[in-house]
Amino acid sequence: MKLFGGKRRLKSNSALAIAAGCAVAFMFIATVISIGIYQQRMDEAKELLAEAEYEQYDSYVIMISSNDSSDFWQDVYKSAKEYGAEEGVYVDMLSTSIDKSYSKAEYMEMAIESNCDAILLEGDDSPETAEMVAKAKHADIPVFTLESDIDMANRVSYIGANSYTIASLYGESLIENLTKQKKVMVLAGNTVNPTEASAFVNNMQSALDGRELPNGNLDFEVRTVESKDAFANEEYIQNLFKENDLAPVVICLDQESTESFYQAMIDYNKVGQIMLLGSNVSPTILTGIKQGVILSTVYVDAQSVGVSAAEAFIEYRDAGYVSDYISVDANVIDATNIEQAMEEVENE
Repeated sequence: MKLFGGKRRLKSNSALAIAAGCAVAFMFIATVISIGIYQQRMDEAKELLAEAEYEQYDSYVIMISSNDSSDFWQDVYKSAKEYGAEEGVYVDMLSTSIDKSYSKAEYMEMAIESNCDAILLEGDDSPETAEMVAKAKHADIPVFTLESDIDMANRVSYIGANSYTIASLYGESLIENLTKQKKVMVLAGNTVNPTEASAFVNNMQSALDGRELPNGNLDFEVRTVESKDAFANEEYIQNLFKENDLAPVVICLDQESTESFYQAMIDYNKVGQIMLLGSNVSPTILTGIKQGVILSTVYVDAQSVGVSAAEAFIEYRDAGYVSDYISVDANVIDATNIEQAMEEVENE
């Protein structure tokens, strides 16, 4: 019995040795792959910097957002790039030069490694972004936040619309169109952080305070999409309709959610049953307003954001200081000015 027991221990020891060897080999291979990917990113960032230097610009600035492909951020980038070029500043959006998609923190890391002259960043409240911004500050790379702010201690300036002004614009649209509705769903897609969504509701309540509403004070409910998957917003909205988990008034705080909710209202025959207020401007959103499916949309002037961001960097570069808050306008598009808005988009 002891002999058989000894064989079992030997077999057990051999299995453990094989398992340990496999684990070490796996860790070694994973480390090698990680180093390779990291080096590839750094090489790509350096190549971009070399390209900028080849063009002999005075400064190299990198713009990073949570959704570079959106109409809004493409307009911001285009405006900053055009204005910057006139002043010797090369404004770059790394995602337009790299085929593979990376996270915001990874783009931040590439920007820091490239030793760029500044970073124009859509802020958020994630620990990863905060860590990268602190790292940029340590590397003496100034960070300018756009549209969403971060800790003031680690950025130079914030460029965006006043949040209370934005909430007031939504409030005015509601007051003009409310009948007996009382419940309002505020839908924040996965590019909007929950803190911003809660702050929006607080500002809405302040803006509506003292105003006479048909059915008394409104009941707000914030819904946030936590998943960062590519189709998370669309799937979340589809589930709301499948489960009939809706409200008579819905405010979408980002472009993607607005477009998805608009399409779902058509697909599920909810047109006329839900008052939809959206965010930002795109051909789809303008079509929705034209059709009467979307009541209105509030947007921040993307061109102003881009130009103001480039101006802020140049002033900081040349003078060594710049205002810590630069305000840009926010506006509303609804049935009263949709024709003009569509004409302006067609002429761009």
